[in-house]
Amino acid sequence: MALFRIYPEKDAIIWSEPTTAGLYGNAGRDEVLEIGGYPDVNLVGRTNRSLIQFKQADITTTIDSKVTGGFSASLHLSLASATEIPDTFNIYAYPISSSWKNGTGRRNDSPVNRTGCTWKYKDVTTTEWTALGGDFLTSAATANSQSFDLTSTYDINMNVTTAVESMYSSSIENNGLLLKIDDAFENYTSASINLKFFGSDTHTIFPPYLEHLQLPLST
Repeated sequence: MALFRIYPEKDAIIWSEPTTAGLYGNAGRDEVLEIGGYPDVNLVGRTNRSLIQFKQADITTTIDSKVTGGFSASLHLSLASATEIPDTFNIYAYPISSSWKNGTGRRNDSPVNRTGCTWKYKDVTTTEWTALGGDFLTSAATANSQSFDLTSTYDINMNVTTAVESMYSSSIENNGLLLKIDDAFENYTSASINLKFFGSDTHTIFPPYLEHLQLPLST
């Protein structure tokens, strides 16, 4: 079996906590991607989600020219750190249903960077998401998830074959994937759940990637 890896063209964090001025910041060039739920200083529940996208040309070329026959596709992100994680939880990857701008910000930029997507906007401050926190498809045909427990390493190694096949065939538009934790742990106030994964701007050897595994021919 052969393995083929492609790397993201862009990724970003979006979070539901605005600044004191009511602004949402961009983190399109942060070194990590964050997922979780936590209380802010006023004990209001807040959420972290991450967006990641791979070039359509890379997906098409890999499937057309490198993978011969059947294949599976998996999304890989390496854990950087984790705090106050539950005993069991799931991370979901949903296809994003509209385009978004990566931006050049970082999570802790001051003044707030507004060059790209945020919790409220797809691109800078001109086009809002239909729903706060990003527009994404939740159909069983394209949604994927990974379960974690106390024995897990917490690296993401998620089968996303159905979503990738749909993007390849143009059944859905390739706007990337939105990564989130269970609904029950978003806007969480009982703990500060935060999983950080190395993003495409990391200075480590652990950037995220999409891996295509060529399946053996059936006999």
